[in-house]
Amino acid sequence: MNPLKIAVTQFALRAEPTLDSFLAHVESMVSEAAASGADVVVLPELASTGLLASFDDHIVTTDTVADDYRHGLTGYTEGIVDGLVRMAREHEIVVIGGSHNRTADDGSLRNTAYIVFPDGRVEQQDKIHLTPPEHAMGTQGGDDLLVTTVGPFTVGLLICADIQFPELSRSLVERGVELIFCPSLTWNRRGVHRVRVGCQARAMESQAYVVMSPLIGHSGLPADGPMHTVGRALATGPVDRTFGRNDGILAEATSDKEEIVYVDLDRDLLLASRDNPEVPGLKLRRLDLYPKLLAGRES
Repeated sequence: MNPLKIAVTQFALRAEPTLDSFLAHVESMVSEAAASGADVVVLPELASTGLLASFDDHIVTTDTVADDYRHGLTGYTEGIVDGLVRMAREHEIVVIGGSHNRTADDGSLRNTAYIVFPDGRVEQQDKIHLTPPEHAMGTQGGDDLLVTTVGPFTVGLLICADIQFPELSRSLVERGVELIFCPSLTWNRRGVHRVRVGCQARAMESQAYVVMSPLIGHSGLPADGPMHTVGRALATGPVDRTFGRNDGILAEATSDKEEIVYVDLDRDLLLASRDNPEVPGLKLRRLDLYPKLLAGRES
């Protein structure tokens, strides 16, 4: 079975004056990934944040930004998804389109990531665990986990903070997931550390691949307190003799600038790791014990 080639973007947050300029920015990454032979390209959490610069009736500040997220950026989401569908078709590549602000059918604000296939199919995953700033602006978390297929892999998608909750990853793995995509946005080194370690821990404990794409840089907005986003694109896997990586890192960005990191993910190798674990792993879990421990904690 041939490996799945993944293009993991380290995507620059910059002022995007129009939807067309943002889509051109995205397509520059998608077309580069496709030209390099990638099967999948991955974009970060809230990738369209640069469109805050498109509002011509006011300057975005810390006082307006919550309303701008809810009533401004959400107006672009349908057009963004349409653009991602066109790119996936034209470049014949699966686009993990990052996440974007969305108004749900019930009127709530959601942080939603999209997986777009070359045949035009679109699947989506809402962020489940929200940050305090997201709660403050009224964003609502999702209640379901997407499980789908990309190439030979059964995959799931966890947005940023969700990778820090092992319950979600283990639920995905119990449903057959072997590869988890993690679009991310963090604005300080503590956040980077949490997401990075979360990715490594989930890959190690669930013997799975985890691929993380960060948003980096700043757009100059909000004008009175610009958000500076940081991170390094990352692909990680199990830590064992089968992979032979002492830290599980399979690929990582080498700069703080916009770039694409490529990694080939071999499903057969992952299955071999699960079948012959160096440490207990999934195969040697004490499934008989866990319900008793949980019942004892709740009593």
